[in-house]
Amino acid sequence: MEYLMICVIVLYISILTSKIDSLQKHITRMNSNLIKISNQVGVPKDPSDDELRNIIDKDGKIKAIKRVREVTGLGLKEAKDYVDKDRKS
Repeated sequence: MEYLMICVIVLYISILTSKIDSLQKHITRMNSNLIKISNQVGVPKDPSDDELRNIIDKDGKIKAIKRVREVTGLGLKEAKDYVDKDRKS
């Protein structure tokens, strides 16, 4: 009986994992399409990104993280991740 229960749980987990993977691929395709559409329509880039790059170049990442937190209300880790992501682009 325990063996059957373990098999059912493993099967359920594998199905959930498959569904999650499928959703992630779908979201990636949607984001790609949105980027293409925004480029074709001519949606301007968010001016705060340019401001953020200027702050990073002039005052450093810490000031940029503080600014992101002020503007967006993000937490410290999320703001740091945002600044790091922006710096890579």
